[in-house]
Amino acid sequence: MSKKQVEQNLNIVDEPKSPLKVAGGSDRAAFNNHIINAAISSAWYRTGQPQEERNAIWEATTFGMMAFKPTDEIEGMIAAQAIAMHNTVMECSRRAMIPEQPFDSAQGLRKSAANASRAFTGLLDALDRKRGKGGQQKVTVEHVHVHAGGKAIVGNIAPGAPGGGGGSAGKTAGEPREPPAALEHDATLGPVLPTLRSKGAEREPVPIAGDAERAVPAARRRQHRTANG
Repeated sequence: MSKKQVEQNLNIVDEPKSPLKVAGGSDRAAFNNHIINAAISSAWYRTGQPQEERNAIWEATTFGMMAFKPTDEIEGMIAAQAIAMHNTVMECSRRAMIPEQPFDSAQGLRKSAANASRAFTGLLDALDRKRGKGGQQKVTVEHVHVHAGGKAIVGNIAPGAPGGGGGSAGKTAGEPREPPAALEHDATLGPVLPTLRSKGAEREPVPIAGDAERAVPAARRRQHRTANG
């Protein structure tokens, strides 16, 4: 069978655009009719329900699929599945509220409704990803407090980079530096360094007891001569 014969059998040649593309997403009427009917069949119909109510369900289902604005067959199928999951959530929730039924049965219906609801949101995410709207970047903004005289650096700081620490290589050019003595006595900063040695003269070494001969300090020699006349 040739390609032309296949197209003729499928009624593809010169077929007018389907008016139901707004609901099924396809240019082919056969696909749109099938996918819309499948979504309509997922709704619940009670026995003996008047035709007017059935027509209202069919119309609501079609408008629901139109809300997805499908642009091709794949999006039309996602829309139909989302409608089916919505109908499942509502029907399971309705049945869970029927009085005088076992608690386990009602609880199982509620769990089924929750699972169908998660499937519904998953289909919405899949539709967004297909349309290039998924995977948006998440940006977190945090507050940074910089006190007077300080500097704030925004970005990744590598070891050894300017402003990033790492010894002398990490110092920023032109950054003000306070001498240790000033920092030690700064009332606003408090004791930030260990106590420094006083600026007075070095103390004389204290003699150590022992038999070895050691040099006597000059002051002690003068005192000895004065005592001995």
